[in-house]
Amino acid sequence: MDSNLIIDIVYETSKILASSLDYLKNIEKIIRLVKNYTNLEYISVRIEDKDTQELKVLSHTDIELPHLRYKKGEGITGKVWQYGVPVVIQDISKEESFLNKSLIAKHKNKKVAFLAVPIKVEKEVIGVLSAYKIVKENESFDMYIRLLSLIANMTGQFIKLYLDVKQEKEKLEKEKLVLKRQIEKMLSSSQLEGIIGKSKAVLELSQMIKKIAPTSATVLLTGESGVGKEVFAKALHFHSPRASKPFIKINCAAIPEELLESELFGYEKGAFTGATHTKKGKFELADGGTIFLDEIGDMPLSLQAKILRVLQEKEIERLGSSSPRKIDVRIIAATNKDLEKMVYEGTFREDLYYRLNVISLYIPPLRDRKEDIPLLVYYFLDVFNKEYGKDLTISDALMEKLVEYDWPGNIRQLQNTLERMIILSKDKILTDKDLPIDIKKQVTTQSSPNKKLQLPKTVEEIEKEAITKALEESGYIIKDAAKKLGMTPRQVRYRIDKYSIPLKKGRFR
Repeated sequence: MDSNLIIDIVYETSKILASSLDYLKNIEKIIRLVKNYTNLEYISVRIEDKDTQELKVLSHTDIELPHLRYKKGEGITGKVWQYGVPVVIQDISKEESFLNKSLIAKHKNKKVAFLAVPIKVEKEVIGVLSAYKIVKENESFDMYIRLLSLIANMTGQFIKLYLDVKQEKEKLEKEKLVLKRQIEKMLSSSQLEGIIGKSKAVLELSQMIKKIAPTSATVLLTGESGVGKEVFAKALHFHSPRASKPFIKINCAAIPEELLESELFGYEKGAFTGATHTKKGKFELADGGTIFLDEIGDMPLSLQAKILRVLQEKEIERLGSSSPRKIDVRIIAATNKDLEKMVYEGTFREDLYYRLNVISLYIPPLRDRKEDIPLLVYYFLDVFNKEYGKDLTISDALMEKLVEYDWPGNIRQLQNTLERMIILSKDKILTDKDLPIDIKKQVTTQSSPNKKLQLPKTVEEIEKEAITKALEESGYIIKDAAKKLGMTPRQVRYRIDKYSIPLKKGRFR
């Protein structure tokens, strides 16, 4: 083989590497190129498996090539990996440390040489490129070793990048799995359906709801728009004795004043022009169950007196009727307005305010409970992946941006943003490049050296909690805990050391 052929192969290799970002396909193309241009056979690329600490086949030219794995220093390939120097075995049948005995048997009547060179990234040996050659008389291997070394040097960085991307994807999948399990636990019977969060505020609210739900007390939910007041209202209903009865919602701000009364209380046939039949109102429809009066701060004063009567007398009157009807309805009201201030200004009835405010629950904005954001993100990611038939993951960089952002529209804005990103995404991993421009600009403005919430800490806390819980439930037997978590015992041991999780017993089982 002459130097011109080497130049041609190197040139074609550079074209392949520049043609695509699919590193695995590039490597396959390159080793087949070398096979086609030369008389080398059984060309293979083996790389280090970090989990098993062995060399495994990444790509090869011949299906019959055994997928042998090598430990560092094991066999000729293992020695090249360990010492980082090229090796030529001129006759594999005479080399005792050569491990591929099946190849020796296959070519027992021929002299076969084995050539191997290290694949390096800077000073680190990450793999081995090897090939076999049927030997002719007095043949030199210098040019072959030079060619393989050039190929190994050119592809080393690309292989490292491929491995890094693969490792990052696996890491994201593991984080997603851990957080998904946390979400499932939060939606289990011991938690409250629909309420997702691990912040102190959310946990305290959940405990309050568990105490309040069994009663018929009127509840006033306060907080900014989009914080999830309806979710908490539903939790109160579905964890109450009224769960089998209707949950009726009405938005007091969305219905014109002249129609709101008939929506709430219903009407008799002929009560007004166009009333061609009798219609039940929302209160009657909710009889035995719960009515959720959302945005009650926008209710006209003229109707507030009628709501007060419902609370006091437990009865309603349809429009056009003079006979009251008894109802059994629990009222949950919600507002993003300051009702006390409205009472002072005369725009909200004081007596109604105190009737509604038997128990008041304040739901804090998302910016005040940022530790809930990763859980919410993975929850919505799972929901929209299923809805749109996708399997997207999310990068650490994007999650950091999402945690960093103040979310003035709260959970509703977060939900809408993720849905939009998932619909428009063309890749399998959502990154900060997928953020809407307006949010991206505001995150940049908000960022400063003194104001930054690091995501890894949040994810690690969740992972640590999940592993600690699994260990406790399995009596600190690592093998059983690993099975619960869907991990290997080695992965669990690594995280036990990483997070300094104390083991009470059963550590080596």
